Amino acid sequence: MGASRRRESDGDEVREESRLIFRARRLLWERNVGQVADIASIGYVWAAILGLIQGLTEFLPVSSSGHLAMAGHVGFGMPAGPELDAFLHLATLLTVFIYFRSAIIRCFREDRRVLAYIVVASIPTGVIGLLCKDYFEALRLSPNMICAGFMVTAAALSMAELSHGGNYRLRGLGGFGAFFIGLCQTLAISPGISRSGSTISGAMLCGIDKEEAFAFSFILSIPAVFGAASLHAYNLCKERGGPAALFAGQEWGPLLTGFVVAAVTGFVALSLLDWVVVRGKLAWFAAYCLLAAGAGFVYFNFVR
Repeated sequence: MGASRRRESDGDEVREESRLIFRARRLLWERNVGQVADIASIGYVWAAILGLIQGLTEFLPVSSSGHLAMAGHVGFGMPAGPELDAFLHLATLLTVFIYFRSAIIRCFREDRRVLAYIVVASIPTGVIGLLCKDYFEALRLSPNMICAGFMVTAAALSMAELSHGGNYRLRGLGGFGAFFIGLCQTLAISPGISRSGSTISGAMLCGIDKEEAFAFSFILSIPAVFGAASLHAYNLCKERGGPAALFAGQEWGPLLTGFVVAAVTGFVALSLLDWVVVRGKLAWFAAYCLLAAGAGFVYFNFVR
């Protein structure tokens, strides 16, 4: 009886020690990333740089979360206050609506089954994301896991390239196909795994036409991005004392600069990715992700 209690006590101590180590490493990572709350201290140039980064990495299949996490590990923070962060995500969300406006309108007028597929594909991401949030957060603390994520992205893009997609339209995807694409999107919760790369690859592996796979990937992102942005805005409003206080006394110049740059570069990135997917050039991004994984692995294990 006494031995059993001692084992339980030892187990509790180990778990508590693990939690303390996790918290300490996370605080160190967050310090490296260097979040800045004062938009005035960011300025126009840095707001434009952050808008450029957001517009490019949000859409290209290279994992924006993986690049941000890597930047934190090497000590190069990307300081974006919560207000600017909200504006940048709003800009890229608006870009998706504008770029895919015809496909979105068609979903409501003609292909309402596609709306059902979007709901089905969003379920795995929502459920697993909520249940395993701490686990995925912990992955950001490991550079090797981020490098592994880049390798997964490269493998997914390579498989999509080899499959060449199919000739099926989205209306013929089916519930199981939509759920499979949703599982692919869930993988992208891990840093280093690209959301657009995994969903485009998943759709092409299901035999969906390249252009339709490209459109479905980004229309599928709307609920996830909108939900995350809404939750973020709600928490900020609650913290600051209401919507009126959220942007009270803010410098609107840098906010609008970041917004415009993110929107324009996002549109350019979508056009580039559209060209790449249709012409079967996803191997370019697969090669880049392999290089990023290799460089990161060598740096964090043998150089630093």
